[in-house]
Amino acid sequence: MEVRFINKPEMSNPRMLVGLPGMGMVARTTVNYFIEFLKPELIADIPIPHLSPSIAFFEKGLIVPIDREISPFKFYYSEKENIILFLGDIQFGYAAKDNELSEKIVETAKLCGVDMIYTVIATHVQGYVEEPEVFGLATSPELLQFLESKGVKIADGSFQISGVNGLVIEYALRNGIKGMALLSETAFPEALDIKSCYAGIKKVSELLGIDIDLSRIEIEVKKFDEGFKKYLKDMQEKKKKEEDLGYIG
Repeated sequence: MEVRFINKPEMSNPRMLVGLPGMGMVARTTVNYFIEFLKPELIADIPIPHLSPSIAFFEKGLIVPIDREISPFKFYYSEKENIILFLGDIQFGYAAKDNELSEKIVETAKLCGVDMIYTVIATHVQGYVEEPEVFGLATSPELLQFLESKGVKIADGSFQISGVNGLVIEYALRNGIKGMALLSETAFPEALDIKSCYAGIKKVSELLGIDIDLSRIEIEVKKFDEGFKKYLKDMQEKKKKEEDLGYIG
């Protein structure tokens, strides 16, 4: 697993925001939102040829070659905001490869002189929350104090975060890079939780000092709220009808 630089611009102590698929799709959605807003330049990727489909395609009897150079892992750079954005389409799901990928991301960060690595991750809570809270984790007590000064509650107790989104923070510490993770509450870990995404994006943009346009995701949050409230109302009416019919019977 090697990083392939397409272009390596001059950078001075950039920040890095990392996001791969995970609970609520919060981490990946956060980075993707920044990419759509900032329109950064693609500077590097990590080719993984064996992740191409295990299928051979034929057309009129002739083999059609698959483009095995397309990478699911890409590094972007916004010169205006001095930030590297790492976006991954997948996680491997087994320890050796997830650790290797995390190490490679942090090695690239170190090569580019990154000062701080951020991740925004979902944390599962039981029961729907109207306004998801965002908690903080970090690589040093000083960073925890910084988070508290910005109104971020520190995650209490012991935590285990599986996958690359958490591992990169540990590898950052190992390589002398500061790191912090934001945990945004979600009651829907298996689906895209747009409210959890919104809470995470809003908070990390404040910490980064990037004035990002949140209007598009705010529209999506409003649609979700309206749809979810209608669903709850329909379920309550259905339950009431079933109770009424049960009484008649």
